Amino acid sequence: MLDIPLQIDLETLRTIRQMSEVVPMILGLAISYLAYTAYRQNQSRPMLYIAIGFMLVLFVQAPLALVFSYVLELPTPVLNSLLQIPEFAGLGLILYGLWVPRRD
Repeated sequence: MLDIPLQIDLETLRTIRQMSEVVPMILGLAISYLAYTAYRQNQSRPMLYIAIGFMLVLFVQAPLALVFSYVLELPTPVLNSLLQIPEFAGLGLILYGLWVPRRD
């Protein structure tokens, strides 16, 4: 067997991680679109909250991370704290959308 050392530097790992952010972003956009379409068809206000929540949780974080880390060059602890704001807001909206009673 050939012993080939696997050497991946930190910059390569960082690039791979950033590229892996695209998949949840696309899924978040798709889920949000489907939830918004359901809202438009049924005029169900809770579905609107769910759509906005998924958008905040899965779609907004990746662009914000790029802006905060590259443009503003914020330290990692500050960056992580700021990225949790849309996540918490989105999860709160999803919970509210699932919890609030439907009005027929």
